[in-house]
Amino acid sequence: MRDHAAAGQVQFELRTGLGPDGGTAILGRHVEWPWPLPRGFRLAGREGPLTILPQAAGAALLPGDHWRHRLVHEAGQLHLVTAGAGLAHGGGPARVDWQVTVGGGTLAMLPDPWVLSPGADMAQRQEFDHGADAALALIDGFCLRDGPADWRSQTQIRRAGRVILRDCQRADRAQLARIAELPGAMRAFGQVIVVAEPARLAGLGIVPGTQGGDGLWSAAAALRENAGVIVRIAAISGGVLAAALDRWRVLLREAL
Repeated sequence: MRDHAAAGQVQFELRTGLGPDGGTAILGRHVEWPWPLPRGFRLAGREGPLTILPQAAGAALLPGDHWRHRLVHEAGQLHLVTAGAGLAHGGGPARVDWQVTVGGGTLAMLPDPWVLSPGADMAQRQEFDHGADAALALIDGFCLRDGPADWRSQTQIRRAGRVILRDCQRADRAQLARIAELPGAMRAFGQVIVVAEPARLAGLGIVPGTQGGDGLWSAAAALRENAGVIVRIAAISGGVLAAALDRWRVLLREAL
């Protein structure tokens, strides 16, 4: 465990935008333990998005850890992905913070869901500030591993200085255990948030309301000022949730 919280130290800092050749590039970076030096890949060439895989050492959040991230995306298309799920260990509280600014272009944060070990106590805070013409896609979620855990999450999104989403989630191990005992036995939860212009949102084909079947339930609703949409997802297992989020990643990459 290494805790940089007392000094307010950011372990992962990244600035991206248009490089000299006109494609999306890394313009600045600073990393400390547990992060490796990030690289970017243009899987679709110079005109396509820059894909970055920021994977922490061991992909594990230990008791007492406090991971701090700062990301500034100025322009172009940026996709942040993971190589697999992160594991939050039991034994004490741990925290993950993201401070994100999107000045323009498109940012898609498409990680795998967290896996919470029995007795894990995880809190995350995500703050996004972006311009009126920028687009944002965010995937987030967690699943239980063999026993109950504690989960707390705060997400705030400001668009052109106005708050369009302030979302607080809290579920302790007793609540999650009771939910898992209900018909359907939901043990994995996620959400998809998209902020974009109406024309780009229309390409996603999201229908407001609820849907369910095959161990998966979802509910979609518009964000404040119709600035985007949020889709809540509940599933009977991490595998079912992961498969659903994989389908969302394909859709978001194609539409945004």
